[in-house]
Amino acid sequence: MRRHEALVPLSHDHHDGLLLAVRLQQGPRALLRLWSHDPSWQAEYVIRFFEEHLTPHFSAEEQFLFPAATKYLPEHSALIERLLAEHKEMRELIEFFRHPEEKKLECNLTQFGKLLEDHIHAEERELFPLCEQRIPESEWGALNEQLAKGKP
Repeated sequence: MRRHEALVPLSHDHHDGLLLAVRLQQGPRALLRLWSHDPSWQAEYVIRFFEEHLTPHFSAEEQFLFPAATKYLPEHSALIERLLAEHKEMRELIEFFRHPEEKKLECNLTQFGKLLEDHIHAEERELFPLCEQRIPESEWGALNEQLAKGKP
């Protein structure tokens, strides 16, 4: 699916996030190439991935994309609120991974994977197409610059 130029970097991030989400949900069935079945190792990996990739991604969405979507898609405010709540929930899970209870770690890793996958699908299948339809072309240039500056 072709994306508006401004959304392409976010979609590329989504691809990487989906790879992580699938591995987390596969649990012991995940292929071991560049991966481990050890939950502590996985938690450390997720924390690093979150800090390096998801934190700047969420920041760009929250500072630039979601406000534009709110402006041009007011009837879809519940979707944007849900996406923001999911960002918050993922941040909370990351804090849990920093100081986990061993018996809940595997379950929470699977939960994080499912949440991340559902979140990405909602953005790619719902939010992005709506934005592409409803945000005026005159706004996309500025949005493209903002999103590019908002991410390293």
